[in-house]
Amino acid sequence: MATEIKLWQVEGGKLVPSEISMAEAKRTEVNDLEKWIKSNSEILGNDIALIGEQIMTKRGPLDFLGIDRSGNLVIIELKRDKLHREALAQAIDYASDLSSWDYDKLNPECEKFTGKSIYDVLRENFDLEESSLEEISFNNAQKILLVGTGVDESLQRMVEWLSDKYDISINVLILKYTKTKRGDEILARTTIIPEEVEQEKMQKHQKKIYAEKNNVRKEFWEQLLEKINKKSKLFSRISPSVNHWISAGSGKSGITYNFVILNSYAGCELYLDRGKDYLDPNVNKIRFDKLLENKQEIEDKFGKPLDWERLDEKRASRIAIRFPNMSLNDKDHWGDIQEELVEHMIKLESAFRKYIGELE
Repeated sequence: MATEIKLWQVEGGKLVPSEISMAEAKRTEVNDLEKWIKSNSEILGNDIALIGEQIMTKRGPLDFLGIDRSGNLVIIELKRDKLHREALAQAIDYASDLSSWDYDKLNPECEKFTGKSIYDVLRENFDLEESSLEEISFNNAQKILLVGTGVDESLQRMVEWLSDKYDISINVLILKYTKTKRGDEILARTTIIPEEVEQEKMQKHQKKIYAEKNNVRKEFWEQLLEKINKKSKLFSRISPSVNHWISAGSGKSGITYNFVILNSYAGCELYLDRGKDYLDPNVNKIRFDKLLENKQEIEDKFGKPLDWERLDEKRASRIAIRFPNMSLNDKDHWGDIQEELVEHMIKLESAFRKYIGELE
């Protein structure tokens, strides 16, 4: 049987049905329901941030487009009245088109709707650290969320079957509007598939993606270590990692040389982190400032400018060079990327060796 929400008011200790519809209250989908969703997208779920509306697809304009904290798209189809099976076919059509959209195509839609980049939306809505943002692979999966004031039995049966048997991330959100006799307006919500079930499903999907990505990173580091170990002993005792970085000691406790590879850039860095027992005074900042005194000499020896990041809001500090045109996803050019990183790491270690040795 299709899900239905009923609301009652308590009057004089008795329950009195409260069944005023949006239409009866002269509320409409376009003028009211869409406005309410835009002003507070939490009604759609805790793990959804809106990044677009009326986005033109091959099927036509999509009501709302959302994104979750893992970078998966959420296709949101909104109906003022009861949802029928046709809404599912329409949403699947949208999803099939949007599945091929990459960051460069999605971001302009997000900026038009929010005035911010997708990275900024994710950072602000889900309080993600920069390292977590860099780990995100956009649009690896799509969710479908059908929103209406009711659902017919056949659609509910189809949604439950697709979710249970084929593990498709799909749900129906039912909104119930009513107006009390006093004039208060109330909007209630429920979902066909429990939200915790949907979250578990996406977590399972993300674990699979992360496992695949870990294998890719390990392969990248294996190749890079083979290259640098032919030219330097700096990383000779280091094993390949599944992380987006690998580190080697500098000979001074709390200072490491790091290779970094992410979706959007690769780089080499000197990382200063003596640990929490050396914060008063902060040894990392003292060391950073001492190295900074020799900035010109270090950069002259290195051969190009470096990014000097004191990171006053954090415990650690960092000095780095980054290459925005390099990506873990660009497997066809891994060899060139690795050679470039190896060359600059050897230069970085040579440029800093003397000055690190002089530090306390």
